[in-house]
Amino acid sequence: MEIRVLGPVDIWRDGRSITVVGPKQRTLLAVLVLEANRVVSHDRLLNALWGAKVPATGQRLLHNHLWSLRRLLTDDNIVVSTPTGYSLRLQPGASDLDVFVAETALARSALAAGDASQAAEGFRRALALWRGTALSGTHPELQATEGAALEEQRLAALIGRVEADLTLGRHSELIGELRLLVTEHPLNEKLRGQLMLTLHRAGRTAEALEEFRTGRRRFRDELGLEPGEELARIHQAILSGESTAIPATAEHAPTAHVPRQLPADITRFTGRTEKLRQLDMLMVEKEDTPTVVISAIAGTAGVGKTALATHWGHRASARFPDGQLYINLHGYSLGRATTGAQALDQLLRGLGVADDEIPHSVDERASLYRSLLSSRRMLIVLDNAATPDQVRPLLPGSSPSRVLITSRDTLRSLSVTHDVHGVSLDVLSADEAIALLNSFMGGSGAAPEAEVIAELARLCGYLPLALRLAAAQLAGRSPSRVREFVAKLQQENRLTVLDLKEDPEIGVRSALELSYRSLTAPTRRMFRLLALHPGPSIGPDAAAALAGMPAENAATVVETLVNAHLLQEDDERRLSMHDLVRVYAEERCADDETADDYEDALTRTLDWYRHSVMKAMDHLSPMDTTFMTINPIDGTPDFPGFDEAMAWLEGEHPTLVAVIVHAARRNRHIHAWQIFTRLSWFFYSRNHLDDLLMTGEIALSSARLIGDRAGEAEILSDLGYAKMFTGRYAEHLDHQRKALEIWRASGDRMGEARALRHVSYAFQLAGQPAKAIELGEQCLDLARSIGARVDEFAMMDTLAISYFYMGRFDEAAEVLSRCLTEWREVGREYDEAYCLVQLGLVQEKLKEPATALECLQQALLMGRDQGNQRIESDALNGIAVVLRQEGRYREAFEHHETALALAKPLQDKSAESEMLSSLANTCLATGDTQAALEHYRVAARYADEAENLYQRGFAYEGLGNSLQALGRTDEALEHWRKALDIWTPMGVPQAEEVARRMREADVN
Repeated sequence: MEIRVLGPVDIWRDGRSITVVGPKQRTLLAVLVLEANRVVSHDRLLNALWGAKVPATGQRLLHNHLWSLRRLLTDDNIVVSTPTGYSLRLQPGASDLDVFVAETALARSALAAGDASQAAEGFRRALALWRGTALSGTHPELQATEGAALEEQRLAALIGRVEADLTLGRHSELIGELRLLVTEHPLNEKLRGQLMLTLHRAGRTAEALEEFRTGRRRFRDELGLEPGEELARIHQAILSGESTAIPATAEHAPTAHVPRQLPADITRFTGRTEKLRQLDMLMVEKEDTPTVVISAIAGTAGVGKTALATHWGHRASARFPDGQLYINLHGYSLGRATTGAQALDQLLRGLGVADDEIPHSVDERASLYRSLLSSRRMLIVLDNAATPDQVRPLLPGSSPSRVLITSRDTLRSLSVTHDVHGVSLDVLSADEAIALLNSFMGGSGAAPEAEVIAELARLCGYLPLALRLAAAQLAGRSPSRVREFVAKLQQENRLTVLDLKEDPEIGVRSALELSYRSLTAPTRRMFRLLALHPGPSIGPDAAAALAGMPAENAATVVETLVNAHLLQEDDERRLSMHDLVRVYAEERCADDETADDYEDALTRTLDWYRHSVMKAMDHLSPMDTTFMTINPIDGTPDFPGFDEAMAWLEGEHPTLVAVIVHAARRNRHIHAWQIFTRLSWFFYSRNHLDDLLMTGEIALSSARLIGDRAGEAEILSDLGYAKMFTGRYAEHLDHQRKALEIWRASGDRMGEARALRHVSYAFQLAGQPAKAIELGEQCLDLARSIGARVDEFAMMDTLAISYFYMGRFDEAAEVLSRCLTEWREVGREYDEAYCLVQLGLVQEKLKEPATALECLQQALLMGRDQGNQRIESDALNGIAVVLRQEGRYREAFEHHETALALAKPLQDKSAESEMLSSLANTCLATGDTQAALEHYRVAARYADEAENLYQRGFAYEGLGNSLQALGRTDEALEHWRKALDIWTPMGVPQAEEVARRMREADVN
């Protein structure tokens, strides 16, 4: 799949264009592509779609457009929601824009290195991607701004291609094209200059001079300016009879002393294709500027900053005819860092300045250094810098030279005084790390198994230094020795295993120690304590709670750790540690923190998560009881509404799972079961059933260990529902009964009412609707007697489903209408959406299609807003049923297919069985009996797997209907009899209709 924006905005898949419908969706997709892999704020997206007149429902409409886009893109995870906006996650080459940028960067690099043929081909490939005006079909405002910027990039690539063709001597071929381009862009001096050169070199000098005169008049008339220096130089060169473009100047004249100080290129350099391309682009984009271009490569210890800088320097050496300077500033070394005076002394010597000509003062040395570089095109590599102040004196002034800095710190403040382009270096990808290890070990005897090498790469954390340390110890070793080494890494301290015994100072631990020693005491403490956090990542507020620091102070030390690349920060400001950095932090924590320090930090952290979860879940599923109360604490996040709370929970989801597990392991059982209980609805609504089951069992064990019967009952109920959704109905009923016993034994009537409701629902699912209604009415009486209004209406909601199964549609409609009013009044949006689905299905049975559609469409929008795929799929399936009854079969099929696609990841066989039977009904209605038969068969199998009696009967009835339509009456009777055997004991009214069909079939 490729997303295309260099022309009409569309999606190219399987050799054909997938149309993106409507200017708003095309605009939305275009903005996300332009900002690919970066978070685009809600405001930016809303403004792109509606400008200054964003409607009151804009946020909801934006969700709907994004939902539609996700369907077109096929991968739901490609558009990622964050608390602040959305991000389109694209791999390299997944959009024509990314390919265009990559191709033009490589072409410019080739041109700078003197390979005009490769450059011309690269530019042609890039320009061939354009299919018309950029961003066609989007809003005019976007085309006028972002589209215009893209057109400028296209023109620049075109100019680059012409320059390459000029270098190759293709003069006569270019004249016509350049005349057209100059007509389109009469004020573009670069194009006019290229046309002049082309005409001159083709022997048409008079026309070349006339082009200059024409352009000069135009510049004067329209701009009141003379032509620029470059155009004037070309004019002068033509007048003097020269055949070259621009005469050689002192700026490009070779110097007497050409230093080549770069260290040797790294052997077996692997990967970093994207970063090398990024450096190419940064260095080439401003090739003609007299202002020094500075790039700073930042990353953690051992990540390969120097290797990247050195390798790129050797690769790009042709661009720097005046040589390369290199200096190690020892910012992170055992000895003292190089001072400005020392560095300038070394750099001046590299430039050929004699000892007795080097000034004594730092300022004078810096002045001389800048003067010598003012006309030279050199690469200056400032390696291992510690601070911006260490670097500033070493930067050239106005010079065509380029500077490449490496540092473990981001040197952010350097950008205040200089234009610095940051290049953040992370660990290698898994494939790159494996390739690096194979390059060392693949050529020596029998190669280790691929799985062993992959595990070795993972245990090294894909960190280049660790990979090379491992390779150094394993090169030439047998596969069995490699396996032994991997086992040691799995079982022992990885930093110790990776150390070279003969030279531990070059190990990962030693490298990290240098970074750690540069930190202040509060920052070191934060670093140590973060190693105690159980989750894969942590937010800044949680980090402040962990360290027991005010949020502002915590933010400062966290920022220092991020800048030092001892912490990683993603687009959502979540913090994480590299595996080997965490091992080192744990070592420091064990040495410098007491057991009391650890316990205090754990308490603060678990309290913070427990209270934050309570606040977030109050927006998603307000608590109905007071059986679980905790005291509020400071520093927890505030959530304005449902969307913010849901975004926070999604971002924290993996961490919250880890927190529950860790709390139980550390005997913090109250935290374990209470956090789980409040999160269970979130797990369910987002279809995290595996997490719900796993953490539920842990929480149940924790509640029982401390004898908390209320907690045990609550967890049993939650676990029961989790098992229900995986088709384990008998266990669901068993759990609900046990919960009911506990509530009754403890005399908690509120809990008893809630448990009765759950048991009633369990009987309904078990195919006993009459028993479900009996218990439901008991629950209603109890709830009303104790004033449990939420339980009362929740029970009415559940009873309505039983009424529906029993064919009591008028009663179901009346009850659901009352529930709908209640849920809207108290703001329970999930319950409202679910109630709307049920009411829509009931209205369809009551032959009220317009009302049914209205209810189901409202439910669909609410489900999408809530991100609840269960409600979405149920609503879509209900809409399909109504459309079928109205004879709108094409639309019905579309809704059936979308409903099934949404239901599939939920792994709910009951739901899939219901939807397949519904789809089969539509097939049967359109005369496609064979398709109907296949769908009913799968529906029956799914219903059997889920032990859902009602849906099993529905599938058997459908099989009978299909077989009867195919004239296979005996088989039809067999399946109808199965449906009858299921439905008759349940009291389901469809049994009468099935019995009638059987009688008619027997007669015929």
